[in-house]
Amino acid sequence: MAYSNPLISTVDIQQMEQPKSNGSVPLITFGTVIGTPPAGAAYANLFSLECLLQDLNGTAVYQMTGTVAVPAWSAIGSGAAGATGYTGPTGYTGYTGYTGYTGYTGYTGPTGYTGPAGDASDTGATGDTGPTGYTGPTGPTGYTGATGYTGYTGPGNGYNAGPTGPIQTITVVDGLVTQITT
Repeated sequence: MAYSNPLISTVDIQQMEQPKSNGSVPLITFGTVIGTPPAGAAYANLFSLECLLQDLNGTAVYQMTGTVAVPAWSAIGSGAAGATGYTGPTGYTGYTGYTGYTGYTGYTGPTGYTGPAGDASDTGATGDTGPTGYTGPTGPTGYTGATGYTGYTGPGNGYNAGPTGPIQTITVVDGLVTQITT
């Protein structure tokens, strides 16, 4: 006959531990489940450490690998699980050896001599003067302007008295004054 628990509705309980004299609820040791078994702290104190759950979908048989307080599951195959073998006796723990004594700490030696302070007025030597820098090239010679034209030489014997009245017109041909009329 299967039992159920509303906290784990996907599990049919097939077998539980024997009731305990202290009144605690017996833990589930074998059952069937639909899908993956419930895991985590929300399902504390429901499954024993040896609990096996067989998936009714035929996927696997699950073995409890967590703790009673936090159940976790591992698939162990699709066949029925065999019985758990006998656990042998626990061996005795050997004695702990004695701890040796701690040696003494040696003495601290004297502090060494501190030399005299240097003279504040003693400054270092002045370094050499560096080489003179490179002189740049001489720039190009500037543009020489055009030569102006030669003025008009008046008629006659070399004496030029210039115009005798107000100038009316000046005629220039190829940059030369060729005629002045007064």
